[in-house]
Amino acid sequence: MNYFKLARLALVVGGMTLLSACTHSISDVDSQGKTANPVFPEQSSAVRDEGSFVNLDNLKQMRPGLTKAQVYELIGVPHFKEGAIRVKEWDYIFHFTQPDKTVLTCQYKVLFDTDMTAQSFYFMPEDCLSRLKAPAVPQVKAPVHKELSGSSLFAFASAALSAEGVSHVTQLANELKSESLEGKHVVVTGHTDRIGNPMKNQQLSLARAESVKDMLVQNGIPVSIIETRGMGDAMPRVNCPGKKSPAVIECLAPNRRMTLDVVDINSGK
Repeated sequence: MNYFKLARLALVVGGMTLLSACTHSISDVDSQGKTANPVFPEQSSAVRDEGSFVNLDNLKQMRPGLTKAQVYELIGVPHFKEGAIRVKEWDYIFHFTQPDKTVLTCQYKVLFDTDMTAQSFYFMPEDCLSRLKAPAVPQVKAPVHKELSGSSLFAFASAALSAEGVSHVTQLANELKSESLEGKHVVVTGHTDRIGNPMKNQQLSLARAESVKDMLVQNGIPVSIIETRGMGDAMPRVNCPGKKSPAVIECLAPNRRMTLDVVDINSGK
């Protein structure tokens, strides 16, 4: 074999080797840009082993049909040495900063068909994006507001709790104890109807609030966090015209009430 034949053979072998390198694929990608087994390279073999912090909004725009130029614009050049000509597989190392400032690292793969348009996309781990921690949303509980009918707690014009009233307030105390009362302030407010002297109504409403407070304390609510208020007939719910009569007394029942509010000392709510 003369010199020229040897040189020609070397060129052919070299060209085949170069072409092989240019079209290298580790995931056995078919003409449709699909694979039954996506294979991810070792991160240590990356040309850019530090990876990149990808723009998540750009990543969400990745879809079949994108050209390599479009993929490049969205997520940059691949991080591994996959070749240069008609490469059907691009691999990346992506980092995601989470709300708690920790970093989640995943590998990402794009497969191209024979027309060099992107068709398949893979993550390792597969659930990479779902692992991203959602921002912690503080759970704000609604302020506790309880309201009890005065008629269910007291006899008419009385500040002494009835047997039914004792039962209601005991149950209320148990509900309060089921929640943490640290940093809380409990406000018990008594209300009466308009019948009678306004000053005496205010005194009655406060006395009723004190009776509820005493029962709460007996059932384990710290006396130091309880405040009592007597509003008398200053905040009516209903207006019932006429002088005192059984019908008017019944009509005014919604005004005879006891309210309990649990207030957060720090927020005032």
